[in-house]
Amino acid sequence: MKNVISAKRFFKSHIFRTILCAVLLFSTVFFPLVFAYPNAEQENRYLIIVFVSFACLVEILTYVLLLHYLVYGKVRFAAKQLNDMAKNYSLEKISETSIDNSTSDILSAVNITADEYERLEQIRRSFVANASHELRTPLTSVQGFLQAILDGTVSEADREKYLKITLSETKRLNSLITSMLDLSRLDSGKNPLVFSKFNINDIINDIAAKFEPALIKKAQQINVEFSRQICYVYADKEKIIQVITNLVDNAIKYSPAYSRIILMTSVHENKAYVTVKDYGYGISKKEQMLIWDTFYMSDRSRSPVKTKGSGLGLSIVKKIIEEHGEVIWVESARGSGATFIFTLTMFDPAKHKTTEGKVIKATDNENSND
Repeated sequence: MKNVISAKRFFKSHIFRTILCAVLLFSTVFFPLVFAYPNAEQENRYLIIVFVSFACLVEILTYVLLLHYLVYGKVRFAAKQLNDMAKNYSLEKISETSIDNSTSDILSAVNITADEYERLEQIRRSFVANASHELRTPLTSVQGFLQAILDGTVSEADREKYLKITLSETKRLNSLITSMLDLSRLDSGKNPLVFSKFNINDIINDIAAKFEPALIKKAQQINVEFSRQICYVYADKEKIIQVITNLVDNAIKYSPAYSRIILMTSVHENKAYVTVKDYGYGISKKEQMLIWDTFYMSDRSRSPVKTKGSGLGLSIVKKIIEEHGEVIWVESARGSGATFIFTLTMFDPAKHKTTEGKVIKATDNENSND
């Protein structure tokens, strides 16, 4: 199969056309002039010259027309198709048949672009539909409760309860809009990373302390385990805080009461591994491929706890980690908890003395553990 493809590409290459032209020129110019012209009579030599000149002219015109209509014409057609895609959103496929490899590649690129446009359009439609649904739900709830309060159909005793529900829904709506804006900024590249040196262990301790009220409410506990006391990494501090906060928040939401959550860091070569492990309801193998998708509501399948979320948290987490050039994955099974692990690059003074981003200088009291 590879030999057939290679042969096809050779017959559509400039090398083959050059060889073909050389053979034609030899047969119509070199051979008559070298062999026929010296042996011809004087009156026939003029005919040979006319024949050779006419043959050369025909070959040149044929070659030019061949290139113009069968190669450059295809290129212009491909350019028109791309222009129509950009202006009119025309996604018509085109035939990739051509006598030239470069032209075939361009035509193939047009079809690939059309497929990508179609995929992005499907994503856009799905996003709009999901966003509309997720925004409508809390808005409908808020509108209904406020209307009931204004109409006087809510008793004085129930008014405070409905107002608390309305406040909760507005907070959820605000969180959803914030997440959508974060996702939009990440997709547009208008929110560049600001790299700095920081101790990831300090960040984890601060986040664990911040979630203490939520832990007390669900009678849960967080255990923090570090392979070394100080672990300096080189990353965007604020975005990594956002990543860990989201993962810990999910672990709390999707774990039962009286359960334990473990936050760990370990170092292997030049990478720090950050782990968020819970003993909740777990994620099936099939769902592990879906949890990173925008608006995928993991609580519907991961646990019987019907917590309300935006479905954007893990999408944002994955984009942030990938923007850092790092990886994140989940290890889980239904009913046995979930473990999220992502990597960060260890700070290296020899590599990270750059002008890109902002580098925070280390304090004077660093010990040998960094």
